[in-house]
Amino acid sequence: MKFLLPGFLTLIVAVIPGISAAGQSPSVPDVDKGFSEIEAIQGTFNSSGKLLKLDSQLGYDFNKHFGVFTGIPVYVTNFPSGTTAATGTSATSGTNAGVGNFYLGLALRAPNPLLNYGSTITAGAPTGDAKKGLSSGRGTIDWTNHFDRSFDRITPFFDAGFSNTVPDSGLIARPFTSLGKIGHFEEGAEYSLVHHFSFGASAYQIVPFGNQKVFSKLIKQGQGTGSKGAKSKNAFQAAPVTSGNSLTRENGFNTWVAFQPTQFWRAEIGYSRSATFDLDSLSFNLSVNVGKLLRTEKHK
Repeated sequence: MKFLLPGFLTLIVAVIPGISAAGQSPSVPDVDKGFSEIEAIQGTFNSSGKLLKLDSQLGYDFNKHFGVFTGIPVYVTNFPSGTTAATGTSATSGTNAGVGNFYLGLALRAPNPLLNYGSTITAGAPTGDAKKGLSSGRGTIDWTNHFDRSFDRITPFFDAGFSNTVPDSGLIARPFTSLGKIGHFEEGAEYSLVHHFSFGASAYQIVPFGNQKVFSKLIKQGQGTGSKGAKSKNAFQAAPVTSGNSLTRENGFNTWVAFQPTQFWRAEIGYSRSATFDLDSLSFNLSVNVGKLLRTEKHK
């Protein structure tokens, strides 16, 4: 991982003054009526490759309790050369890029001093290229529920969701797309430090139900090879498409530091450990709520 650090830190230093918002967001947001536009860039770096995700999201909040949103992500994946454990054949390094699945969603929010609650239902259309691992070729649906409560400077939270695909998290852009019923859970807390900084940590679990199909973003279909040191249990490193039970089962933990100088901007850098896939990842998440910023400037 040492060779990744200079470029990673340079990128963070260059971009952090101008971008932010809600990547790892452990609280139900305070929203105003009107349109919102969130632009976000997310990066994940580990031994299997480097993955960048650009996400443009347009939404409308009818009030503080209910809103709708739509968007489409763009992925750029750079994967190293190596040898697949499954076939023993070699693979050359390369770049895999393209749009992901177009999505529509509903957001419900119930802010309360005793316990904040938020829920999103997100439906995705198969607009991504399945041969590049950017889609499963099928529509997706995800229902995620969020609970949190603040105690002075610390905010414990719990997320629970059900889906027919493993979604990206607020911190990690995943190196594969999956098809199959799963439950996804995360529990942790964020502690508010001084001068707009906060620190957070969480544990997460992906629990699959029945057969899972995995489409790798690291290996194009027809290439038939995987990355160096690929383990047979890591389907996304061993073959372009894999089918079987428990392929997406995962347990791990996240830690991050966030910088949020205003309500419009948020920047995060983090570390994630996937115990199941034996992967250590560095990541960043930078986003800005353009719509909220423009509304505020208009009313000044």
